[in-house]
Amino acid sequence: MHRGGPAPQQLAEARRLSHEGLSAADQQDLGNAEVLLERAVKSCPTDIDARRHYADVLWQRGERMKAVTQINEALRMAPDDPALCLAGGRMTMEMGLLEDADRLAASALRTSPQSADAWHLHGQAALARGQTDAALADFHRGLAFAPDNRDLLLDTAEVYRRLGRPQRALATLAVLGESYGPQETPGLVLALEGMAQEALRRPEEARESYRQALARGGAPGDTAARLAGLELPNVAATAVIAGGAPPAVR
Repeated sequence: MHRGGPAPQQLAEARRLSHEGLSAADQQDLGNAEVLLERAVKSCPTDIDARRHYADVLWQRGERMKAVTQINEALRMAPDDPALCLAGGRMTMEMGLLEDADRLAASALRTSPQSADAWHLHGQAALARGQTDAALADFHRGLAFAPDNRDLLLDTAEVYRRLGRPQRALATLAVLGESYGPQETPGLVLALEGMAQEALRRPEEARESYRQALARGGAPGDTAARLAGLELPNVAATAVIAGGAPPAVR
């Protein structure tokens, strides 16, 4: 063993196994990827890249606590590594551990203050705690470094919606929509456009956005109900004009 770190052959073996593991993961063979990356970590326990890749595959396989354990061990060896901080922060954020996510985002920002992903994570933690103004400020800082970041634009639009600023939400969604090709805008984006249009008292535009969102797929669960709520007055008016009674609301 070399005093400054692992022996070259250990590191080389870990890198080889990591490469094979990542190739397996790319082919969605996560079981084999997990085996290979576990061997890579055992071959060279100080290889933080091997641990990070291993943690990512464990997370994809639903083994969340094992994934976090691997990330924490890597962070113990490299506490200021921004990629590790972000990986751990995203995991803890999804697990609802907001203080840990916020701490790791702050650590990433100390070493990479121009990281849009770090500002995004920091803002997501604030938003999850109900701190909408702080979240919006963080998202704008991130967009200053990555103005075309789709995830940042989407979350920024959501914050504007929560703040009751539908015009700004719609403008942000328009920028986001331009990043997709024709007929490629996700249902979630279209549904958020519908919500903004509805808040701006534009029912026809909102109905069209909701219809497209449902057809595209991936819309929030209440999209159909929102569309039905907008279409019901039209159905009632048509019935009255035709001489019938408006349909009963159940």
